[in-house]
Amino acid sequence: MGRSAPKASDVIYREMPPIWDRAFRQRFYERWGRENAVVAATTRRAQYPPYTQLLSIKMMSHGCEDYFIDGRRICVDDDTFLILNEGRCYGSSIDAIVPGRSFSVFFRPGMAREVQDCMTRSCGSLLDDPDTRRMGNVEFEEQLLEHDTTVTPVLRHLQRVIEDGGGSEEWLEEELQFLLARMLRLRQLRLARQELLAASRPSTRRELARRLSLAVNFIHTHFRSRIGLADIAAAAHLSPFHLLRQFRALHGMTPTVYLSRKRTGAAIRLLRETSWTSTEIAEHVGFGCRTTLFRQLRAVGHFDRLRRSGGGSD
Repeated sequence: MGRSAPKASDVIYREMPPIWDRAFRQRFYERWGRENAVVAATTRRAQYPPYTQLLSIKMMSHGCEDYFIDGRRICVDDDTFLILNEGRCYGSSIDAIVPGRSFSVFFRPGMAREVQDCMTRSCGSLLDDPDTRRMGNVEFEEQLLEHDTTVTPVLRHLQRVIEDGGGSEEWLEEELQFLLARMLRLRQLRLARQELLAASRPSTRRELARRLSLAVNFIHTHFRSRIGLADIAAAAHLSPFHLLRQFRALHGMTPTVYLSRKRTGAAIRLLRETSWTSTEIAEHVGFGCRTTLFRQLRAVGHFDRLRRSGGGSD
């Protein structure tokens, strides 16, 4: 017998919310969007229509989850997480060969503003006036971000506790305060890196960073396809040379190197976790042939180890 559907009164959903069920949908939307919530579910297929959501952060393991925003598709997979701002309207879908672990955190309205206020004001100021509701909304970069040592450990901790059956509404409120503090710290680090861009005006640097984020999203979403510098530049609304120069300044590598690194990481994961041949993997990750795959693996020092373990032959 299958497990019963999650109740709409829950704030932690261990199955994908079945909003296609009319009775569930009515109860669900009485609270959704007004409080903290987490979806931590293992599934092969799910599809959600566009809906205006709270500030959220997305993660996916053993698969890919697509988000549809402003006519673009952004794919979250094992390598990345994605932050979407409060008020953003988007849909999503999962269509996987094997079950993947979808993990999404939604923050109650105004929570990021409260945490930022506490992080930026002095202790004396907070003692004199503890009200943190005066500030405007906090805006994050809506870019695919590679897993890191700042935000990812907190996300993984939350996921482990919830998947093990733990967690409560009170526990979640506390943990999400810590998660937001890490997200805001990462935001400041990334804003500081924008100073590396070759532009004198702050507004120009911000716009350049936004367009470079479109390039990063495009690479992570379309790396399996035959794409090159011209395609990435078109996605970023920049000329190829302008993209090349600014991308290298911000990321320390060219878009082509970034693309190869993404493909190589995906290939290594498949070599370790599946029984696919190297030819199948090379085609799946966008290298096209096993010769190119092996050349990239040698470049990062993984080829010999995979050969010794039997992963380097068809």
